[in-house]
Amino acid sequence: MQSQAVYLNERTLLEQIKAGDPAAKHWLYDQYAAAMYGFVLQLVPDQQEAANILLKTFTGIFENIDEYYQSGRISLFSWLLEKTREMAVRVCPYGELTGNESNALIQFSRTLDEQCKQVFVLCYCKGLSRSNAAITMGVSEERVHQLLKEAMIAFRKFSTGN
Repeated sequence: MQSQAVYLNERTLLEQIKAGDPAAKHWLYDQYAAAMYGFVLQLVPDQQEAANILLKTFTGIFENIDEYYQSGRISLFSWLLEKTREMAVRVCPYGELTGNESNALIQFSRTLDEQCKQVFVLCYCKGLSRSNAAITMGVSEERVHQLLKEAMIAFRKFSTGN
């Protein structure tokens, strides 16, 4: 019987991944791949393309695991989802990300007021930074931050059906 690696804390896991430990990489993949794949499918409904994006995302994560430490105080899962979204935006043009009318992101964005929708599309679909979104919209970074916060609260409610 093969023993399953257990990582008692993130730091140990990330250090093992940085050291190239295949078991640590496997563990991270096993723990998070299903959720990340589901997230990609919300962006890119084509299953083969979603699988390719997931593979590229994990490759990038394994090569650049140190970026997690510079990401601030977000959770590992949030960082993984952020990297997944960034890869989807890099791989697929915006039109392909949202070309499917049944796409959950399209349905969600239709529930937002115009400014929230614009900030959501610029930051989460096109990958612009908050400062670039502020310049594009002609508003302050504080306003963009406020609109993103409103959009994320609305997204949580939308995704849980509440």
